[in-house]
Amino acid sequence: MSTTSVKTKIPAGLSTQQVIATLHNHELMIKALCPALVSHELESGDPSTEAVYSVTDKKPIGQTTYKLTLTNVDDGVNSLVNAKPPVGTLTIAGKWRIAGDMLTEDVDIDGNFMMKKMAKGNVDSTHPKQHELLLQEAQKA
Repeated sequence: MSTTSVKTKIPAGLSTQQVIATLHNHELMIKALCPALVSHELESGDPSTEAVYSVTDKKPIGQTTYKLTLTNVDDGVNSLVNAKPPVGTLTIAGKWRIAGDMLTEDVDIDGNFMMKKMAKGNVDSTHPKQHELLLQEAQKA
């Protein structure tokens, strides 16, 4: 069972293929997932299938660097964040899928109680905006 789930209706006229192509575009995914992006670089893998990136992002408490793995699947993309903040480790695994006319993201968060609570609050408040940004990008394609 996921820790939280975010669902966004896909606008009329936007095809499943357009949305999946956008989800498979790792550059767009990184920019959507990291609105305060400082830098990112490919560490290993192939951006057309599965790749690991080192991402530096600005957070309220300063900059943080973490690993982001993006894996393209037939009906979406899997995202995996492995972070090591000062108060423990944090893993956020997302499954972004197209189901009917919805973009659905099921998120599992693993970490200590405080990190998990903070991360869930962050996902619940910021990921709907990420969905909207990705759907806007899909409409440009």
